Amino acid sequence: MTRLILDRPLDRRRLLDISWKASAGAIALSLIPGDDLFAAPSLGTNPFTLGVASGDPTPDGIVLWTRLAPDPLVGGGMPARGVGVRWRIATDAAMTNVVQEGKASALPELAHSVHVEVTGLRPRRHYWYQFSYGAEEESPIGHFRTAPAATDLVDELRFAAITCQKWEEGYYTVLRDVAAQKLDAVFHLGDYLYEYSPLENVRGVVLDPARFTGETVTLARYRDQYALYKMDADLQAAHHAHPFVVIWDDHEVQNDYSGRHPEYNQTSPQEFVVRRAAGYQAFYEHMPIRAKPQVDKNNHLRIYRSLRYGRSAEFIMLDDRQYRSDNPCGDGESARCEGAFDPKVTMLGAGQEAWLQKTLAKSDAEWTFIAQQLLVAELEHDSSPTVDRFWNDAWDGYPGARDRLLGTIVDTKVRNPVILTGDWHSTFVNDIKRDFSKDYSKLVATEFVTPAITSGGDGTPYGPYYAPMIPNNQHIRYYDGDRRGYFLMKLGRDRLDAELRMVTKVETPDGTPYKAARFVVENGRPGAYVERI
Repeated sequence: MTRLILDRPLDRRRLLDISWKASAGAIALSLIPGDDLFAAPSLGTNPFTLGVASGDPTPDGIVLWTRLAPDPLVGGGMPARGVGVRWRIATDAAMTNVVQEGKASALPELAHSVHVEVTGLRPRRHYWYQFSYGAEEESPIGHFRTAPAATDLVDELRFAAITCQKWEEGYYTVLRDVAAQKLDAVFHLGDYLYEYSPLENVRGVVLDPARFTGETVTLARYRDQYALYKMDADLQAAHHAHPFVVIWDDHEVQNDYSGRHPEYNQTSPQEFVVRRAAGYQAFYEHMPIRAKPQVDKNNHLRIYRSLRYGRSAEFIMLDDRQYRSDNPCGDGESARCEGAFDPKVTMLGAGQEAWLQKTLAKSDAEWTFIAQQLLVAELEHDSSPTVDRFWNDAWDGYPGARDRLLGTIVDTKVRNPVILTGDWHSTFVNDIKRDFSKDYSKLVATEFVTPAITSGGDGTPYGPYYAPMIPNNQHIRYYDGDRRGYFLMKLGRDRLDAELRMVTKVETPDGTPYKAARFVVENGRPGAYVERI
């Protein structure tokens, strides 16, 4: 019987990787539940402790998610057998006008997670959904809105860009504000999870040291770590209110890793690839992504994809981690080396680069959003005219690959390219130039780097370090290093309004959201300008 890679002794004779073709049996069973699964035993408590979520809306459909976990921090607490759940979708919040319903399996091989792909809905409509288990247990009610029809050019789209939610460093006040907004979708740009031990945390929560000591490495621990994060009421509220479109960054596995290469070679490549497989599987189990994931010829879990919102916008989601070359100039900060321009060195991998070129070439959307993890704009660290120093984990460490990315944007002539970026725990608004070495190089796109939800807490780990560099990088139009928040964006036919929303504090639960700045990108004119608020 085929199955997912679970915790098991390391086979040092080969590099193990997650194989979604090998897991086809478990996934197929989850898609076609047998009647025997609905004779499941009573659990004695509600199993929907991790809430519900929706994701990747289309004009006629959505992905629905939940995970059954009556005892979430000790492996979930479910019996070691498959069980059945029921789901339904209605056109009203009271769930009285049900338009679709069905059954799905929750299997132990997939941590009793459930992914339901729904089709047959109407474009640009509000819907509500709910799961149930047994005769009595019901989940919270979630909400989503489908995307516009393929030919529609709508007057307004509203969405949020968020990233970096380290649980132990703060409360999710940012997500409470996200939940309160009227949005078509939330774009999570990675670092949904951090791999570090959460035993010491500003929330004062006491956790079992037997389960949460040290970094997250095994599949069992990744599952517990996700459960800890997803128990947060504000995170659940954001998921319940809006569909999410998610990609991962590094901390879903390990800080600053590149492809199959661990950070600073702390572990052997064999051990790291097994760890990465566990992280990727847990990501699949806890995110509202397709029930039957796409795979490439090497059986990688493919998260790069595009979503259309009519003729108004196309959102292209990239993966800057899984396929990249090891950092050509080494880890951390350094001068740029010759190897960084090697045409074989890649951030996206050859397959993803080719896919991106084809996707951009055929796009007819008025606005093109490229959502990805790492700072695209150049950030020169040294003010000396003879010394250039860069952070190698970002696109600065891969200038040849960045040149190909920007060349693709220019050559395909996509309309209004806007880059949405996570990772940095800081806020940037950048003019993206075709050639950063030339002061008057053509502007080709605008980049918004969204601040962290909690990572960094209420401290100032980044502002004092990066702020002195900003005057030496004239293409950076705005920078803020040490406030937590997100971008709330409103896309009209003629302009994109990007409202930077911050919170006063995150290390205590009484932080207050506020509007910190507003930026405008005009149709047909790359580059953002600050609008008075």
